[in-house]
This record gives sequence, C-alpha cells and structure tokens, in this order.
Amino acid sequence: MLHNLTTTQHRYHIELVTVSDIRKFVAIAGKCEGKVLLSVSDTFCINAKSLLGVMLAKNMDWNHLVLLTEKDYYEEFKQFMAE
Repeated sequence: MLHNLTTTQHRYHIELVTVSDIRKFVAIAGKCEGKVLLSVSDTFCINAKSLLGVMLAKNMDWNHLVLLTEKDYYEEFKQFMAE
C-alpha cells in the first residue's frame, strides 16, 4: 500500500521477532496519533496500526523494517528498536 510519506518526520529501525512482539507493537501503534507506518523502501509502506498488515510484513521476511511516524514516539517503541 502506498502512503504519503511527506508528513512523517521520525524514522526508527525496528525488529519484530515473535507474534507477541507484533501484537504489542500494533497495540502501541494503535494508541498513537497521526500516521504510523512500516516501510522497507521509500515507496512501499503499510499501516503499522494494522495487525494483519504487520503480520504480512513479518511473513514476507522483511529484514530492515523502518517505523515512520509524524510525532516522536521513541519511548513508546524503544523496546522494538534494532541495534
């Protein structure tokens, strides 16, 4: 799904290992205001508030997930940050 990325300002490299991680991640994303997207490129993103979308991304074996947000949600997502 294509999204307008011009409004996203914050980028975080994340890692989702288990189904439990995905569920926690989506629950946090669902509480965030504005766009919360997962990206593997500058042209293809999915809605990070969608459990189905995030599970699809995990099953597609995306190795370099980037979380894109309009506001700074570092503290909310820091447990998923990739090193």
